[in-house]
Amino acid sequence: MTFNAEYKKLVSLILLEGDWILGRNGVTMQIPSYSFTVPDMKEHHKLTIRKMFYGGVLGEFKTLIDPYPLTNVKKFENNGCNYWKEWAGPHGELNLDYANMLHPQLEDVIEQIKNNPSSRRHRIELWNHNNLKELSLPCCWHGLTFTVQESTLHLTWIQRSVDTAVGLPSDVYLAYLFMEHIAGLTGLEIGSCMFALSNVHIYEEHIPGLQKLLATIEEDYGKLIQFKLKA
Repeated sequence: MTFNAEYKKLVSLILLEGDWILGRNGVTMQIPSYSFTVPDMKEHHKLTIRKMFYGGVLGEFKTLIDPYPLTNVKKFENNGCNYWKEWAGPHGELNLDYANMLHPQLEDVIEQIKNNPSSRRHRIELWNHNNLKELSLPCCWHGLTFTVQESTLHLTWIQRSVDTAVGLPSDVYLAYLFMEHIAGLTGLEIGSCMFALSNVHIYEEHIPGLQKLLATIEEDYGKLIQFKLKA
């Protein structure tokens, strides 16, 4: 199934079966978990049923894989990614395990894939509970497991919290960029990606816009969603 189809399915599910949750930064409708697989990430990683700004995500990726230390939001902004300022300190300072822990593990995974592609240890883990109090933002996506089979690279992407309206389409594109990067350095084809998601939510203010994406579903199904939102 394409990401477009999975996205509409997920949005519909949250609006039908989600619970209202008052969280750290607003009211959401939330389901506890969801998983889906994009069988062909090379062709179907972009969400085309709504407008997206993928240049910022590409800038984020370039910043995160840069081997030089990331300590200030200016590094994101110099790469065309402007949304990290929300989590920066008063002088732009940032402390992120996305950067602190990612690069050495990424380099190791690339070397492992080159030298022992059939290994089951092509794994990156960014969640370190010892750092949580010091971080500008704890990692939302934190676990990446790469598998090589028949000269094709596959990925399992694990995420602890998912902003379905804004974050998820960017995260899927980010997953593709990791696959493209590693596949290009190891001579592999790009295969599937399975997304394992927890705390999957839609912020209250994003619900009207996402309802418009569901315009092609059956009328009775749409009425169920309206009833759920009014309840």
